[in-house]
Amino acid sequence: MYKITNEISVDSEGHEIRHHGTLAYPIATYFNDMSNVLVIWHWHEEFELIYVTKGVVRVGVGSIEKTLTVGDGCFINSNVPHTICRLDSRDGIIHSIVFHPKLIGGRHSIYWQKYLKPLMENEERQFISFDSMQTEDSQIISLIQSAWQAEAEEAAGYEFKVRELLSKVIFLLSEGQTGKPYAPTPKELRDMERTKQMITFMESHFTDELTIKQIAAVAALSDGECLRCFKRSTGLSPIQFLKDYRLIRAAELIRSTNQQISDIAAQCGFLDMSYFAKSFKQAFGETPTNYRTAELSKYKSKYSLMNADEDLD
Repeated sequence: MYKITNEISVDSEGHEIRHHGTLAYPIATYFNDMSNVLVIWHWHEEFELIYVTKGVVRVGVGSIEKTLTVGDGCFINSNVPHTICRLDSRDGIIHSIVFHPKLIGGRHSIYWQKYLKPLMENEERQFISFDSMQTEDSQIISLIQSAWQAEAEEAAGYEFKVRELLSKVIFLLSEGQTGKPYAPTPKELRDMERTKQMITFMESHFTDELTIKQIAAVAALSDGECLRCFKRSTGLSPIQFLKDYRLIRAAELIRSTNQQISDIAAQCGFLDMSYFAKSFKQAFGETPTNYRTAELSKYKSKYSLMNADEDLD
């Protein structure tokens, strides 16, 4: 069954906290309405496949920003920093598949050695976009759609079908005959690694009053080069990223605890409550109080449905 996600949460090393699937079946499918989702820069070991079902979205990978419209898709390689957002005020809904390469083949298999490992290590294939108007891309987009649907429906034996479809995707990506790849320059790769260091530091110290000098020191950069490097890699300033990350953490606490919202704001580095409330509404489309109420309502609805299913059994 696919999951509806609200935002991306990451640990102190910038990797996603969310576990995609299980150890035995490391895959998950997601339905994201980008109108109320905040996806900060993050990375994970899993591959990610995305296609747009409504509106327009923008995918950021390093210094590149790619606009995708309905029917378009993309591939994001393992451990590649990325972000996703809707374009301006337009709608944007995506289906995504996040799966670990070992779903296709373990580290000692021919699949890993011949196809997966070379793809993961190919710096010229960190990000690949698929244009629905291009005939050569239509096959891979269809495979992604079919895999997402099979995973969502969970029919008998769906695990075999999903693995088969994703194996075909990996083969096509390995052959390099479909999609438009993004090949970062050595400078962009260096910027990306430095930015990952700075992101990791900010996420580990988000409750502190951080300065640009402290953030720059982590990557052995001057204040000015820190700002330029981070901007080139993410399109944001470090302070803007830190604010978004603090909002993500605040949303987690609002959703999962009964703490006072003012206490949560202070705990996440917001000392001005009115500024926090305004920033939160800009990010999530509603006030912190309304957000908590809405999330509680979703939980109650889900719990009621689960009980109804049990009654039917």
